[in-house]
Amino acid sequence: MGSFFLQKGLVISYQGQILEYDSRSANEIYFENQKTGQKITLTESAFWSAHTSLQLKIIDAFSSPEALVIKPESTEALQNFRDLNLIPERYQLDHDRKIAYISKLKKEGITRGQKFLIADSAARIAKEIADPLGPPGTSTISKWWKEIDTSGGDLLVVINGNSFRKRTKRLDKESEEFLQNHIDDYYAQSSQPTVVGAHRDYAKKLKTENAERASQEKPLLAKVSERTYGNRIADRPEEEMMIARVGREEARRYFKMAKGHLPAEYPLDVVEIDHTPMNLYVIDDHALLPLGRPWLTAIKDRYSGVLLGFYVSFQKTGLNSIFGAIKHSLSSHHLAYELWPDIENPWPAFGRGVFYVSDRGGDFISPRYRNGIKSLGSFYEYSERRTPWLKGSIERFFLTLEQTFFESMPGRTFASLEKRGDYDSVNQAVVRFSTLIYLLHKWAADFHNIFVNVRNQAAPLELWQSGIETAPPPYPCSIDKLNIVLGEHHTGALSQEGIRFSWQTYADDQLEALMEDIGRGEKVNYVVSDEDLGQIYVEHPRTHEFLCVPSTRPEYSKGLSRFQHKYIRAEATVRLEKSTAIDTLIETRNRIQSVLAEELEAKKSAGKVQLARLAGINSNSTLTGDTRTILTPFGDSANVAPPPNTPSFTNVPSYAWGS
Repeated sequence: MGSFFLQKGLVISYQGQILEYDSRSANEIYFENQKTGQKITLTESAFWSAHTSLQLKIIDAFSSPEALVIKPESTEALQNFRDLNLIPERYQLDHDRKIAYISKLKKEGITRGQKFLIADSAARIAKEIADPLGPPGTSTISKWWKEIDTSGGDLLVVINGNSFRKRTKRLDKESEEFLQNHIDDYYAQSSQPTVVGAHRDYAKKLKTENAERASQEKPLLAKVSERTYGNRIADRPEEEMMIARVGREEARRYFKMAKGHLPAEYPLDVVEIDHTPMNLYVIDDHALLPLGRPWLTAIKDRYSGVLLGFYVSFQKTGLNSIFGAIKHSLSSHHLAYELWPDIENPWPAFGRGVFYVSDRGGDFISPRYRNGIKSLGSFYEYSERRTPWLKGSIERFFLTLEQTFFESMPGRTFASLEKRGDYDSVNQAVVRFSTLIYLLHKWAADFHNIFVNVRNQAAPLELWQSGIETAPPPYPCSIDKLNIVLGEHHTGALSQEGIRFSWQTYADDQLEALMEDIGRGEKVNYVVSDEDLGQIYVEHPRTHEFLCVPSTRPEYSKGLSRFQHKYIRAEATVRLEKSTAIDTLIETRNRIQSVLAEELEAKKSAGKVQLARLAGINSNSTLTGDTRTILTPFGDSANVAPPPNTPSFTNVPSYAWGS
């Protein structure tokens, strides 16, 4: 995924004009139309609003002494985007290997021109990561590195070209099943047979099977070569195969990659990401009922200590929380200032990190997380187990949050019953969820980012501002691509109905044109957003352009999350039929809504956290003005008026950190 910098050389398309960056002041950015010489001024807020809404596009171009040269097809926002999640695992591991060498060399401060240093370090890195192929040649590493640098930091350019080549398996279903069963029964065993020996046994058993089939006048099974047999083994997940052959403990030691503390030399060099439960009970914005304790996922810059972004929801941990925080940290914080103009200090810190450091939680070690980070053009790093001090910056941030933000909040919780005493956190809860999000933004901008750190005698915002003068932060070129990079990836066949996913159908004119182009029944890759099933993104197999294809039943799918859809399906008491599935799900959704409304009216519902999760209450939706509520967990919260005489949105008490 490409990035851009707010500096000389930036070219944008805005309101039908091609504009080149000229300069900037505290709150304004100045551009020039190279054809007319006209100067255009955009405020920071207007620039980022236009970028987010796709009214402004980043153009791949460069300036020569004579003219502004625009590269062809550079305005296609989603074109030529390659998806790591959709390539075979062996090519994903090959890409991991390449990135491991480059990231470690960068970490040591080596540049791609220092070939002698690269050669020395490559041998050591090969041992550290237990590279079965041994260290690559110096020229090979330099070539990978150059391709990444010349592409603007896009890590996907070094994916093996064979990974996207379309292959057709010539084996029929029964022959393939026989082959796969033999790999399970013979090769994937603790006796660790060789590929040669396994193929010899496969040929012997296939001959016996075909003799029996011939006697029964059944079709004979096709035989594969030793090379194809080996390729089928290579298609299997390497860790899964290793566990079957050498045991789980040996496989764990083989794949373990422990790393030390990664220093940061400039803003966004290293960013830390982690989860924590918030020690505060909050109430629903409209129902005014206690919801429970939300969870916070925060991203912090290690160099300056400034907060880059966060995500608050009622989901404990998981990819949704991680990707929600990443989206917030990649976007300008101008929406917060539009919603809450009483935030006094600027919060200019956001952008793409070079290294994302986390612990080894299940969500952080998942392939989808790793591929998402690499698709952003970044590297991922893990702290060693049982060494929280190696990511002390984010841990100190959570401690500061606890000691300053929650200190006098009504509804706060305590670490033990002894500390809590007679305090009733649930009954004392008066802070609405949307007010919590406001307070977090105000705390970040007006306290945390400007509070002087006693260690270095500088405020995080000061360190950020001075650091970006030397190393400007990279910003994502296309916000649309984030939905693809961070979405869930699937493969499906084109039919006259379009594409079916989880009882829903997606189709439009451009998908019909695609089917006419490549043929009915052909399989295509597509991406589903966890947050909104109203559309999917379908990859054109030839151009690799992603097409946004809407649902044919938007009255059900639009704005519906994967979690909500799964909940409705689980609550449906009848077997779904293809022709009536969506109508049945709509009836189920309405029935759930009615039952929940009755229970809330009677104060019978105890599982408010589950209801808050079902309603999709989260900080990013609050920022966009979508104030969700458990009264209408499937939407239409705009039609639900808050009870009379409730305090205004930002009418909150003063806290010590705000004075």
